[in-house]
Amino acid sequence: MKRLNLCMALLCLLLTPAAFANVFRVNNTLGTDVSQKLFNSIKEAHDAAIVAAGDTLLVEGTNIVHPNITLSKRLVLIGTGYLLTANPQTQYNTVQSVVSQITIKPEAAGSILVGLTFSNSYTNNAPYIEASNVIVMRCFIPNYLRITDGANNVQIIQNFMQDGGLSNPYTSDKFTNIVLKNNVIGGSLSISSNTTYQRQFAAVENNIFLSHVTLTANSFRNNIIVYNSATINISSTLVQNNLVSNGQLPAANGNQTYNTAQLFMGATGNSQDGQYKLKDDSPYLTAGYNNAQPGIFGGTMPYVLSGMPAIPSIYELSADGFGSKETGLKVTIKAKTNQ
Repeated sequence: MKRLNLCMALLCLLLTPAAFANVFRVNNTLGTDVSQKLFNSIKEAHDAAIVAAGDTLLVEGTNIVHPNITLSKRLVLIGTGYLLTANPQTQYNTVQSVVSQITIKPEAAGSILVGLTFSNSYTNNAPYIEASNVIVMRCFIPNYLRITDGANNVQIIQNFMQDGGLSNPYTSDKFTNIVLKNNVIGGSLSISSNTTYQRQFAAVENNIFLSHVTLTANSFRNNIIVYNSATINISSTLVQNNLVSNGQLPAANGNQTYNTAQLFMGATGNSQDGQYKLKDDSPYLTAGYNNAQPGIFGGTMPYVLSGMPAIPSIYELSADGFGSKETGLKVTIKAKTNQ
């Protein structure tokens, strides 16, 4: 019997075709079977005539890293999430969907990446965004996400950027209307803008910054800057209700320096991403704009632990040891929807 990722296979049965167009599986431990909508690699699926622009690839978790891929076709790539053993009720199969560099070309405008884990073995293993209307959501990105020329109207939301941040690798790059919300950003975000090379963020809200921040944005609000020696250079008319660690922003427009002991739940007894929940009795729970919660668990797009995709997931499965054609096999599963 073919070995497969049971969780992702069952998800295929639960998906609504109208919402996801055609859905295909990608599993790099199995052979391609087009009749079963199964491909061995992302590239093979991308290049297949049967896979049309707008289709979805479910990238199943395995122990094999997917190699670099360049997208020239609009696709939705959905992985299994990350830190799957660190948080409860994630996936029954806790192997992640690990990818290398994904370059999204202008022809692939509108592509969406969700729930993928980027390999940390090489600094170039990251999303390279060269297209408009792209969404990078709920991904684990150890290194720097690259925004290059022409990456307009891009949404970067609910990601865990462990040691990196955002960068524009070429000094002549121009991009506008980047939305950056509810991310943990571990490295420096240093993207300057000028009249010749405009690099404009639309909204930078509800993020946690663990290092320096330099950017130009329409709004910069409800963020938490953790690094005590962080340099913060924000060009915006709306710098509101941010929490800083060492007085890096003037105490006006709701900005304030927080008391460390009263802020996060902390690493003890919590996961790598769960540690950034605010304490139940924190005085900062309503410190955000319009009394909202600052940080990644506030706002209109609260962070989701382990980057779980917004599709049903099976987190517990048990089965009798034996079954037959006549009696079948009793299987008990526990599943949940993810928002």
